[in-house]
Amino acid sequence: MVLDLAFYYAILSAFIFSMADFAGRFGIHKTNAFVGTTMTRGVASVILFSVILITGVEFPPLGVHYLWVMIAGICLPGLFSLLLLTSILKIGVSRAAPIKGSSPLFASFLAILFLGEEPTWYHLLGVVFVVFGVILISLSPTEGQWKRKDIIWPISAALVSGIGSVTWRHAMSFFKEPITATFVGTFSAFVLVVTFTSIFKRKSLIPGIKAAWKPFFLMGFFAAVGVLLYVSALQQGNVYRISSLVQTSPLITVFFSFIFLRKIENISWRVPVGAVITLTGVALVNSNFQ
Repeated sequence: MVLDLAFYYAILSAFIFSMADFAGRFGIHKTNAFVGTTMTRGVASVILFSVILITGVEFPPLGVHYLWVMIAGICLPGLFSLLLLTSILKIGVSRAAPIKGSSPLFASFLAILFLGEEPTWYHLLGVVFVVFGVILISLSPTEGQWKRKDIIWPISAALVSGIGSVTWRHAMSFFKEPITATFVGTFSAFVLVVTFTSIFKRKSLIPGIKAAWKPFFLMGFFAAVGVLLYVSALQQGNVYRISSLVQTSPLITVFFSFIFLRKIENISWRVPVGAVITLTGVALVNSNFQ
């Protein structure tokens, strides 16, 4: 396994994202996904912009690269966060997190198609392991708690994440400083979700903020750091590799779910076993055998 700066950025991002998933689990049951995503993206935008002001980092000249970063941010973290929070509400964080971990499948395909990346046969074998792990998790008994059709939500999150990863990789070739790109993308996501929330969930916005601001403040902080690390990793590594490394986060999420949420979410043996198989696939995708 290649241990370079991109690797460490991606692994640390995975840990931070797992913390964000866990914080989101406690907030989403107090409001809805629209309000939760609005708070999370708003907090992340403020944090990132504050760091830019403190450090004095300069934005690059205006150009089409800003449009690419805006699209990337709208996909990831914008739509991705909305779909993930809905997933957590529908099927629980211990299932939603591993299933959205199938995003390397979509990211790798899109990277091959649009960026010309060339994964080897064992990288593709890793993708098969990822898919099998997702299937195993989704076949976990429902016990009246969730419907199997609801896995469309985390799978949609995985697809959007894959699109966002490829777009981020393309956009970062124009940005010298990852934090400026991350802020533009995150703020674009905030504009999108706050617009939707104002239109469709206006009445629940203020009550939702009062009820769930603490967990979503934490989620926003973790999201800001996680996306920044993810973008930094993508600036230096291939999409299929970085996306796969970041998706080690479901194992961390499942670990904490077993400790704190086992009775709440009725976690069966298929969930951790499926997560381990998914992680095996992730390891293969990131391998560099000679």
